[in-house]
Amino acid sequence: MRGLFVLMGVLALSGCAKEESRQPAPDVLLVTLDTLRSDWIHAYGFEQATSPSIDALASRGVLFENAIAAASLTAPSHASMMTGRYVREHSVGTLNGESRLEGIATLAESFSLAGYETAAFISNVVLRRRTGLDVGFDVYDDMLGESESNRPAYFERKAQETVGEALAWLSEQDSSSPLFIWLHLQDPHGPYQPPEDFEGRIGSVPLRMKGDLPVLTRNQGQAGIPAYQELAEVRDPAVYAGRYAEEIMYSDFWLGRFIEAFEAHTDSRSPVILLTADHGESLGEHGFFFQHGQSVLPELVRVPLIVVAPGIESRRIPELVSHVDIAPTLLDLAGLPALPDPSGFSLAPLMVGGARPVSREVFSDTEGESALYAEDRLTRVLGSGLSTRRGDSAEPLRSETLIRRPDGAWRPVPTDAAALERISAYLEQAVPPSPVGAMEPEHIEQLRALGYLDPEAESENSGP
Repeated sequence: MRGLFVLMGVLALSGCAKEESRQPAPDVLLVTLDTLRSDWIHAYGFEQATSPSIDALASRGVLFENAIAAASLTAPSHASMMTGRYVREHSVGTLNGESRLEGIATLAESFSLAGYETAAFISNVVLRRRTGLDVGFDVYDDMLGESESNRPAYFERKAQETVGEALAWLSEQDSSSPLFIWLHLQDPHGPYQPPEDFEGRIGSVPLRMKGDLPVLTRNQGQAGIPAYQELAEVRDPAVYAGRYAEEIMYSDFWLGRFIEAFEAHTDSRSPVILLTADHGESLGEHGFFFQHGQSVLPELVRVPLIVVAPGIESRRIPELVSHVDIAPTLLDLAGLPALPDPSGFSLAPLMVGGARPVSREVFSDTEGESALYAEDRLTRVLGSGLSTRRGDSAEPLRSETLIRRPDGAWRPVPTDAAALERISAYLEQAVPPSPVGAMEPEHIEQLRALGYLDPEAESENSGP
């Protein structure tokens, strides 16, 4: 209950403290936005007003300037958020929708055991129940009603529909039990196709690449538009970047609608809200456009992290934090016991001006790559030998260390041998991934309706 005591102390200083026993358990909202780079949010420095709802949260809460995602793929990063453990410490591992979370306590279970009503509303096919992220939720709404335009078997749900389902559920709740809600919004994950009333609001956003790009035959690769991202007759990268920004604006609008309703419902419980993204997106860095998962370089793992909680003053915090800190922080702010053996720690003391950590290092992973981030540097190890899909490989692993210059750019330096040792020790204790669970009957019927006669044999999770 350390976080609750910290917050009570802050309230006492302001003359508003009450006895701890009289404090109702706070309602808690976890928001995760898919594929959202922090540097495309206005509160994080993006020039255009893409994110008024997120900016409003930041204006009254704590904005972490240096938050690192546990992975640059959706399923593993969310598994780390829910468990407080790094990607190679849980059974989802580095796979995206091909493995399952098992044998480890989760954030939702902790809230459920404490008497919370728990509900999740997700929008990405790789987060469906078969990946085990539903454990601990009374309601796990994963009915995704439409397919991506270029991948018919890859289901998703737009922000308006997901928020609509969450609002309907919220309207049916009374005040007898506290709430824990996980709201996942798919936008701005590609294809970048904002609704008509948002298309054109930002317009083209110039990137370093000025000429048109070809369309790749695959979903990943350099110097081209990934196949799943193709927009008809559009090859200008600036148009794609603008559509990405407009999808952020669209998602932000519906997020604002839900936050308004959530806070109106939960006013007497002094709600806690934590917002982050699962990973970022490459927008031309290292020759990769409009994709993620290919590495754990900064453009793919620097994510927003904003927390609003009672007694917490607005501030910006530069210290390095991670997805693995999310579960410890939310449980601490709710006054609940910590998960067993988390790799992260509660950020509540940091948010109220407590002692800063002397130094911090955090891991980030994807298929075939692991990295160790420090405050101003990163060391990464990469190669097919680290790929879960390919197993052992005779190909030698490569490594590099990068430092961040004062202008924010990263440059290579001699490899950090001590960091390599820590990565090696981390990799040696990796948990084997568990095979993904069986598909739900209603999900099988969705695929059959599209003509997939053997849905279990189809890969509905391919690509980022």
